[in-house]
Amino acid sequence: EIKAKHGALVKQCYETGDPIPPIEAIAKEIGVNVNRLRTALLYTESLVSIDAAIYTGGSTKGSAAGGDIAGDQALLMSDTLQCHEPKPEDYVQLSLLRQCLENAMASELSPHERDVVRLRLGLDDGQTRTVREVVEVCGGSISQADVRSAEKRALKKLRAPNTVHMQNLRGFLDLCDVEHDPFRR
Repeated sequence: EIKAKHGALVKQCYETGDPIPPIEAIAKEIGVNVNRLRTALLYTESLVSIDAAIYTGGSTKGSAAGGDIAGDQALLMSDTLQCHEPKPEDYVQLSLLRQCLENAMASELSPHERDVVRLRLGLDDGQTRTVREVVEVCGGSISQADVRSAEKRALKKLRAPNTVHMQNLRGFLDLCDVEHDPFRR
């Protein structure tokens, strides 16, 4: 009802050539407060279909006679929507890969090597760290050479082709169609 009265007032202004009054004046004439008018207009807006054509560009080839619309190009509302977040499948793949890596690290590496790899690669918080930062996190109880050595040993163990977890990781990479070379250094 409020929207209908609003529409009638705006239509009347167009027909008479008068400028459309401010929303406060329209609300007063309808007999509602401004917030109520805004809410009514907002919640009664027409819905737009995601398959609605935004633009229809015609082509010079062919004719529309007989229903021949093959030459037309329509831009749909769904064509303009974008999602910049990873797809759910990517989250699942990342989760499975992480689980394979966690299993391999748990069975193949010493606790010290696991900690160094986690810090260097940022596996826990997503923040990679330099060798110097790893030494600082460990309280200076180890040297930079110790960190480099532990990281080198850990990566060598994880790359070993004969471990059970490497076989699982290869299977996962094959499943995801990712090219892999376990001997790449």
